[in-house]
Amino acid sequence: MPKYDVVVIGAGAAGLTAASLLAVEGKSVCLLERSPHLGGRGMAVPDEGFTVNVGGHLIEDPGSGLTKVFEHVGKTLQHGEVSAEMPVWDHEKGRWGSIRDRYSGSKGELKKVITALLNTEWDELDRWDDRPLRQWLHQHTDDQGVVDLFEFITVLECMTDHWWDHSASDNLFVRKMHFAERGTAAYSCWPGQGWDGMWADLADAFTAAGGDLRLGTPVERVVIEDGVTKGVAIARQPRVLPNEFFEEEILEADHVICTLPVWHVLDVVDESDLPDWYAEQIKFLAQDKFRIAWIGLYLATEEPVHQIDPRELSTWLRTPNTELSGFMFNQTAMDPTCSPEGTQLHVMGGIFPGEKGRDRAWLRRQTEQFEADVAEMWPGFATTVWRRRHLVFEPSFGVIQKPGLVGMYRPHWKPPLPEGLWFAGETFRSRGIGTDRAARAAVTVVEEYLGRRLATFGDGWRY
Repeated sequence: MPKYDVVVIGAGAAGLTAASLLAVEGKSVCLLERSPHLGGRGMAVPDEGFTVNVGGHLIEDPGSGLTKVFEHVGKTLQHGEVSAEMPVWDHEKGRWGSIRDRYSGSKGELKKVITALLNTEWDELDRWDDRPLRQWLHQHTDDQGVVDLFEFITVLECMTDHWWDHSASDNLFVRKMHFAERGTAAYSCWPGQGWDGMWADLADAFTAAGGDLRLGTPVERVVIEDGVTKGVAIARQPRVLPNEFFEEEILEADHVICTLPVWHVLDVVDESDLPDWYAEQIKFLAQDKFRIAWIGLYLATEEPVHQIDPRELSTWLRTPNTELSGFMFNQTAMDPTCSPEGTQLHVMGGIFPGEKGRDRAWLRRQTEQFEADVAEMWPGFATTVWRRRHLVFEPSFGVIQKPGLVGMYRPHWKPPLPEGLWFAGETFRSRGIGTDRAARAAVTVVEEYLGRRLATFGDGWRY
């Protein structure tokens, strides 16, 4: 039986980060992924000449997170095209405007809030896990324009549309980071090497350092005996009988890092091996109603569809009929190689309550209505040359970032028992946005496992 220092479950942003960092630090690591593709919930796959991402993503790292991971393992995360504008749909007037139009407040008030945020210690922001963003803002300003600016950005970043659902701590961590590192309220870019190329680079760093990468290899269970992690069991390969049961190969390891989201963790970790209160935390967050979910559309046109700039990232609080909040951007403007010559590929999503995600009839109706809404908001989408409808029910944003569902209210990355088991990923205790959040969670776990900080990441905040 093979024996490793660490087995990592899942080759998404967290898994590739944890595995590659540990491998270049000299650890023997096996990275297991059930899919034939790298990237997890951020994978990119070819489809009839188009390259589509399973949810439509941009990277939200201003430079201190995922970018540093690449640097540490000897690779470069290329920051490609950057979103340049934020059009906002005015659902009451039925027309588009810029976020700049929404911001009618005092520049002095905005600077005052930015200064207050930059002067606030990270530890102080930790104390805002149970309160909404607006409450923190009103400590420093009564200017509604400033409040609008901060809250509209959260619609894009955190997929929450009601002001009382915008977590103060999670949003302020990201806003402080972006102001400090980029001098702007928000920053998002396309990976210069593409999503598939980005994950391939991390995998290359991992295997070059001696790591064992196994795609198409689902984990059956984490092997735990008497409160101690012993490794993982994988299904016998190749599995000939479709109903083959408990024919397993054991990969021995003293430590296992699981990067599965909360709604899949207990599929591979026996609930009885965890403290009951810890398992209950996982089950509570795994409820469908706490998932960020959206109805997705990929629409290709012959001409680019936009309001101000092809690289804009549009947002809205209500569509005309479905009344879903959401986002849209032109993927081809970010990466011309993602669609055939003469086409423009656009990605958009209408966010809905997670508990509706298993109601197929409701989803079909909403998808058709959402597509009609899109054509009303952008007449350019009335004629398309290619379409893919998709459901994002396992999103890279994971658990919704509402007060009381973030920070200390999420399960810690290191359960008290069993020994040797770790959880890295953005649905456990973590900060940030999307793939970058997952990568930062993995950095935290790796440093905890090593018992030291990695100099590449400096003395800034972790998790």
